[in-house]
Amino acid sequence: MAVTPAPVNGSDSTKEIILKFPDFISPIPYPLRCHPQEREVSRQSEEWLLSMANFSEKQRAKFLTLNAGLLSGWCYIDCTFDELRVCTDFMNFLFTLDDWTDEFDTTGTRGLAECVMNTLYFPDTYKSDTAAHRLTKSFWERMRATAGPGCQQRLLSTLDTYFQAIMQQAADRGSRNIPDLEEYILLRRDTSGCKTGFAFIEYAANIDLPDEVIEHPIIKAMSDSTNDLVSWANDVLSYNAEQSRGDTHNLVCVLMHQNNVDRQEAIEQAGELWRKTLDYYFECHKALPSWGPEIDRAVALYVQGLDDWIIANAEWSFETERYFGKEGPTVKKTRQIPLLPQRVRA
Repeated sequence: MAVTPAPVNGSDSTKEIILKFPDFISPIPYPLRCHPQEREVSRQSEEWLLSMANFSEKQRAKFLTLNAGLLSGWCYIDCTFDELRVCTDFMNFLFTLDDWTDEFDTTGTRGLAECVMNTLYFPDTYKSDTAAHRLTKSFWERMRATAGPGCQQRLLSTLDTYFQAIMQQAADRGSRNIPDLEEYILLRRDTSGCKTGFAFIEYAANIDLPDEVIEHPIIKAMSDSTNDLVSWANDVLSYNAEQSRGDTHNLVCVLMHQNNVDRQEAIEQAGELWRKTLDYYFECHKALPSWGPEIDRAVALYVQGLDDWIIANAEWSFETERYFGKEGPTVKKTRQIPLLPQRVRA
């Protein structure tokens, strides 16, 4: 059963409906930090992607409003210029993958996934005359030069999982299926791409955590909670644009469907889930175990990276034009926006 986006006709169209958002910034106690060379890295990374992505003029203009380099500079602060460049290149690439797959059905997404994953697994032998291959090969050659084996494997496995989840999302989109909340949370943790971003925390910090540390219940809970905090805030803030396109892979739509509530109540419920998850993250912070001085130092850097991700995503959502166009600063202040009408499908 599908959740119906804002109708073009009917009672909703007789008056302006205002969506009111929860506060996703002030409850976060972590300072927003920025890499000192973010601007130059961002400029170079944008040029890198545009030189290989074969964008149309419309796609190029849209990409230049993304400002993914700022998000990267806020997430990976204490690395070198070259390391931040790799992180930013991947960040730009990941958003490009997200845009590409939004336009694909499962067959198209599968072809893209096979190209990217073959390039990662067989970088010296796999060939393809595609933008996806060129971009993947470029960042991967530089990343694997210094990334530890565990970090590399985590990127491979999480990116593969990302593509599998995106294909499931495409299938749901085609059938207008909406999962229940528990199913959605698990799927969203993979479609968000955050797990790949967390592998770059290790890369940027020059650490390679043992599998038993990454898989420890507390570390996993902190990673999952960070993923949820990023994803759910994104869902709420992007809901307006997504419902206007008829997209339903969104926490707000899931809550509307499962709890039989209107969109504003679902947004408030999403905010409550977000705040409870933030509190749980704080509890996990206090419960971190010890693995000895050397590993504890590496864990502290990883957790610092999660902290940075939480505040960076919250702030960046209003700096990019991806969600609110040029109105981001205004929406950040007022935490409200008029509901968009549903676009008429061709």
